[in-house]
Parts: sequence; structure tokens; C-alpha cells
Amino acid sequence: MSNRIISFWIVFKVVSIYVLVSCTSVEDTPITESGTLQERLITAQPGDVILIDEGTHNFDRQLSLMDIANVTIRGQGMDKTILSFSEQVEGAEGLFVRANGVTIEGLTVADTKGDGIKVQDSDGVTIRNVRVTWTGGPASENGAYGLYPVGSKNILIEHCEVSGASDAGIYVGQSENIVVRNNLVFENVAGVEIENSIGADVYENEVVNNTGGILVFDLPNLTLKNGRDIRIYNNMVLANNHPNFSPPGNIVGMVPAGTGVLVMATENVDVFGNEISDHHTVSTAVVSYFITELAFTDEEYDPFASGVFIFNNQITRGEAMPDISKTMGQLLAGLFGSDIPAFIHDGVINPAHLSDDGTIPIEKGICFAGHGDAVAANINAPSGFTDIRTGTDLYDCPTEFLEQRTEF
Repeated sequence: MSNRIISFWIVFKVVSIYVLVSCTSVEDTPITESGTLQERLITAQPGDVILIDEGTHNFDRQLSLMDIANVTIRGQGMDKTILSFSEQVEGAEGLFVRANGVTIEGLTVADTKGDGIKVQDSDGVTIRNVRVTWTGGPASENGAYGLYPVGSKNILIEHCEVSGASDAGIYVGQSENIVVRNNLVFENVAGVEIENSIGADVYENEVVNNTGGILVFDLPNLTLKNGRDIRIYNNMVLANNHPNFSPPGNIVGMVPAGTGVLVMATENVDVFGNEISDHHTVSTAVVSYFITELAFTDEEYDPFASGVFIFNNQITRGEAMPDISKTMGQLLAGLFGSDIPAFIHDGVINPAHLSDDGTIPIEKGICFAGHGDAVAANINAPSGFTDIRTGTDLYDCPTEFLEQRTEF
């Protein structure tokens, strides 16, 4: 893991050095008229810094930056420069970017018809000090994603604030080498979601009052297969009990309110050093894709969760019944009432990882350790949720092995 992070920052620094030595940065007079911004995005040259003045700038169409490398889009601060799309009549996003070496910082994107900021097929992207919000509050009519890098590499999202997304506040999908840190996400369906991605560090974020706090998913039928190497650490994951307002048909529509950290069908995930508190349905869970009861035909897709280590977190449970409007909440309420264990595993394991003696190598197993008297449960889905086992050491693993997992 440490080599991956080092490699990421080497690539990131190389991109930065390239900007300095190969491009002449042109810093404009701040843009004061909304119509001028799209013109500057179209006519930008590599290395340009496009400044946007204070005030509310209204747009009725999507903005886009296409195939122009090393451009910075800079407002005067998220409380000072507002890009409002409340009257948007055209475009799937507020701002769409397909370009390498792009930085977006110091502004707010509000009330987009679709996603707030989407970055696709790009390398070396920084989103910093940006707010994305829907001012009417959480609603199924809101855009799906606030910050939405997809199919990209070397991504840094920091010091941002996202609320009101009907799917995920910060979503990174089918991407590689990702850092999501020091952000505030609240009142979204999913706070932070890492999906079908390789090499992500999610840390020191405040994730509050979403439906689900931090989700790590792998789904079938996507270009990048079988995400892995994800670390979730030193986050505040607090009271994510907001009712689910996702439109029908979205996978996150299955997530019950009151979910802290959920890992599904992903490999090599570490969750440590987090405060995970006051969740009414489930604090932490590791499940296979089979829990969705959705069919898939993707022969390259791995539906199993393996090598998932949840350890040394501070976990306290909320004092309320689980969300029985969702199947998972109904299941857990039926099995445990309001006294749901701190950790839930569906009991589904990859048969390819079984040794001849029926054991699983530790690096392919599931671990829940270092949580004092917090109880773990294997709900044994393959048996039809019979022979359920619980215990404080049910998923224990050696301290020295876990210590190696935290090396940077």
C-alpha cells in the first residue's frame, strides 16, 4: 500500500512540474459576466488560470472544459463565488471536464439539473475548496452526484463540502490513485462512495447525516473491473440516519438509513482509526453482491468481498430501530431487533480462496478486531440466515498483521 501512495504522489508532482516548466500560466482579469466563462473555457490555452469574480453567476446551460491541459478554474472562495444553475435547461452537469492536469478551486456550484462537477477520462485532477449543493435540501429530483470523477487517474479531492446529492456527495468511479481528504459531506444519500476503483485513500473527512456514510462498492458490467486497495481511515462517520431519497432504480436506493461504513464485493480494503457513531441500522458491514438479489452476466466480475479488515475504530451504536423501509433493514430488524451488532458479515466467501482444510488465507479473509466488547455477527446468508453466529472475537486476526496494514 505504501508503494502505491508514493507512486501516486510522484506522478502528481511530475504533472505539477510539467505545468511549471512547459506552460506559461496566464492569469486573467476575474470574469464578472456569466456568459464570458464558457467562452474562456473554450479559448483557454494550456497553463491558463481562469479567475471568476465574487458574486452569483447564473447559467442556463452546462459549462465544459475539453482537451485543454493544465488549466486552473479559480473562484474567490466557496462563500464568495457562486455558479448557480437553478435555471438550467440544457446539459447533464453543471461543469463537465475532460482534460489532464486540471484544478478547480474556490467556488460553489449550486442547483444543477444533473451532477455538480463531473470529470471524465482525465489524469491529474485536483478539486479543492469547492462546495456543491442543492439549495432546496435533499430531494430525489436533485442531481445524482456532487463531485464525480470517473474513468480518471491521480485524483485529489480536499477541503470540499457537498450536500443534497440524490446518489453520492463525493463519488469516484472506475478510477485509479485517488485521495479524498478533509471534506465535509452531509445530507446526501451516500456521503462518500468509491466504486470499481483501484488505490484510494479516504481520510480525515467528516461524514454526517447522510443515508449511508462511506460506501465501497464493486458492480458488474463496468469497464474497470474488480476494484481493490482501498483505505478508509481517521474519518468522522457520524449519525448517517437521513431517510433515503434516491430515485427508484439506483443501487444506493437499497441502502437503509442508518448505515455507517458498507463494503460490498471489493477486495483488499482497510477501515481503521475512524469514529463510527450513532447509526440506527448498521455501523459496519461487509457483504457480497449476492445480498442485492440482482442477477448479473458479467463473467469477469467478482461478486465476493475478500481481504477486508475493519480494525481499531471507535464504534458506538445509535439507540433506535433500524430502517425497515429497506430489505437489509428489515432483515437485520428481524434477526436482532434494535440490538444490531457493530459488524455484520453476510457469511458469503469466495470458494476459490478455501484451502484444502477449509480455511481461508488471512490476507483473503474478513477481519473485525480491536473494538473492545463490540459484537460481530455472521448472518450466514447461504444457509437462509440460519445458524447465525455472534461474538466479540468472531472475526479476530493477529495484531501484528493489522499493524502492517497501517504502514504508509
